Amino acid sequence: MAVSRGVFAVLVAASLGLAAAPGARAADPDELAGGRNAGTPEAWGTALPTYLVVGASELSPRNSSIGVGCIQSCQLRYATSVVPEQFYAPIHIPSGALLTYLELDYYDATAAGQAFATLGVCDRSAEGCSGFSGPCSNGALTCSGDAAGSGFFVDQEDITSYGIVIDNEQNRYVIAAGNSTADGTTAISQIIIGYVRQVSPPPASATFADVPTSHPLFQFIEALVASGVTAGCGGGNYCPNAPLTRGQMEVFLAKALGLQWN
Repeated sequence: MAVSRGVFAVLVAASLGLAAAPGARAADPDELAGGRNAGTPEAWGTALPTYLVVGASELSPRNSSIGVGCIQSCQLRYATSVVPEQFYAPIHIPSGALLTYLELDYYDATAAGQAFATLGVCDRSAEGCSGFSGPCSNGALTCSGDAAGSGFFVDQEDITSYGIVIDNEQNRYVIAAGNSTADGTTAISQIIIGYVRQVSPPPASATFADVPTSHPLFQFIEALVASGVTAGCGGGNYCPNAPLTRGQMEVFLAKALGLQWN
């Protein structure tokens, strides 16, 4: 059975995501330091998440006055100055992706403070930044909490409801993290951000005469056009019901994946 150009557009757009679980559990320190999701391959499509790991060594003090200490062979980091959001780290996620998950892997052995992490959105020149208010006592999205700690733990938060869609053209994104004790009784191992790719929202007007805005495949075909994968079949049309040849399929896939021979 031949596959139509329209159906293939849906398959490619959805597969590539083309774009113009709460609570804490105990964890082993070696598991935390090793980055249990670090080896997860990048997921394509719009259903399975991809995970970005920010290790403790990637957290930079936000200014020169903040001292840094470490434990567990320096695989966990803590600030020796108790000020808000001692550490920052840039994160690089594809535009159009929806952030769905935030995990803090930490050490907490005291009821006197907590380790925490949150997300910040800055303008391109970093002149202004804003964050997202979360469930922690200091407003962070994920934390170890103010109750008595008992060692190495993981806090996992579903952040899908915040509706954070990455826009790298207008914004920069950072992890802001820290600890509220200065003696190493609270420390950070790593932070994990999960995201899913999305097909771009449909534009207001149609590119092709035979694929109007009311067409069921409109969003997907427009995503291919915006990504430079296809220019239609000629004459201002896309020909969504025309059979797709092997040659046309090769062009679609090569352009969508950015394939090259060297």
